[in-house]
Amino acid sequence: MTRHSTYQSQGFSLIEMAVVLVIVGLLVTGLLLPLSAQIDQRNYNETQRELSDMREALLGYALSSAAADGNPHLPCPDTNGDGFEDRVAGACVNAVASIPWATLGIGRFDRWGNRYIYRVTLAFANSNVGFNLGTIRDNQVLDAAGGPVIAANVPAVILSKGKTGAGAGANELENSDGDTIFVDRTQTNAVGNAYDDAIVWLPSAILFNRMVAAGRLP
Repeated sequence: MTRHSTYQSQGFSLIEMAVVLVIVGLLVTGLLLPLSAQIDQRNYNETQRELSDMREALLGYALSSAAADGNPHLPCPDTNGDGFEDRVAGACVNAVASIPWATLGIGRFDRWGNRYIYRVTLAFANSNVGFNLGTIRDNQVLDAAGGPVIAANVPAVILSKGKTGAGAGANELENSDGDTIFVDRTQTNAVGNAYDDAIVWLPSAILFNRMVAAGRLP
């Protein structure tokens, strides 16, 4: 074999190796993207499960508070980050802040390391008075910012801001502005209006049913 043909063979080998590396890179990328999506979905599902557990913890708190002092009430938000509810003279310091995870004995963070947000109707958390079947609720859940109501007049809402944290889209901003309006919709990566929040609420019908069944409300 001539020196020229030897160099030519080596050249072809390098080209072939480069092609193989490109193909392998594409295959690895194709595998990693679905894996990342699976991890995100698993984290979302786990966060939803934890939110459901938190809703049950709120019900347990309401039942135990009624048994303790005769005034059924929900916990106040944790405003200073120590995990315990913050109230002064029986009333909440604020209607919205972090979930009082230490008070309720639940997890502190969602699957992305963010604190869970909790908003409660103040009248439902006043331990001096307690709530009854006629207590007014003020939280609303919509299916989109400015959209139809899917849950009206609920006493409490618990929220995870998802993987992205507080987003810039209208729907996620609605969940971050501190008012009584929240949005619950399907996850989307739509440009300019992505949504990956996870949310649950405590319907008054479920709360009242549990309290009446336990003999804590007439």
